[in-house]
Amino acid sequence: MIKTTTIRPGFILLENYFSPEEATIWLSEIFPRGEDLLRGFHHPHVKPNRFHKAPKYPVKKYMCYGLYWNPLDYMYYPVIPESGVKPFPIPLLFQSFCDEVLKNYAPEYANYTIEAVMVNFYTDDSTMGLHVDKDEEDTLSPIIGVNFGSSCRFNYEDEAGSIQSVRIPGNSVYIFGGEARLMKHGVGGIYSKTVPTGQEKFFSNKERLNLTFRKVYSQDN
Repeated sequence: MIKTTTIRPGFILLENYFSPEEATIWLSEIFPRGEDLLRGFHHPHVKPNRFHKAPKYPVKKYMCYGLYWNPLDYMYYPVIPESGVKPFPIPLLFQSFCDEVLKNYAPEYANYTIEAVMVNFYTDDSTMGLHVDKDEEDTLSPIIGVNFGSSCRFNYEDEAGSIQSVRIPGNSVYIFGGEARLMKHGVGGIYSKTVPTGQEKFFSNKERLNLTFRKVYSQDN
């Protein structure tokens, strides 16, 4: 049974959204794509800073569907800049999921078309620092996240500006939009021995796969 929790206004968590069979369908779509040498999982550089000239992305296995978000300049591209190859097209499975989840749990967001999907494969040494998803031209449409594999600690900014945390299990969905759309958020540690039953062939202990679905361009485009 799906458990729905409002974490803060505009930010909801849907636990147990996927059945074991549905999760297997999704993972069987994603992991073979990750093996593609040009479009699959890779470990890109991120925007240089005053401490590092060529720092690496904090998650070693990263890829995109639809548009490619480039960690070097925080912009979206129709092709992967390093290779000139288009990312994988967005499967109908993904769009159908977004249509269904928004219709049932966030009906205020109509006509949501996915333009980019960021896929991060986290391991025990992977975390994501606090940040704001502000690189999209459209910051009115929500971010929709999916977590498979192990549970993780998700850090977020509450209405008062304080940083709180919530546990997000595998097979769960989270949505943040409205006043939560530009909240600070990040990913902390991964919980041990929380891989859902039936996913052992995809994940070892303290591994997880996170997808975020995004509408990049404004509603007028």
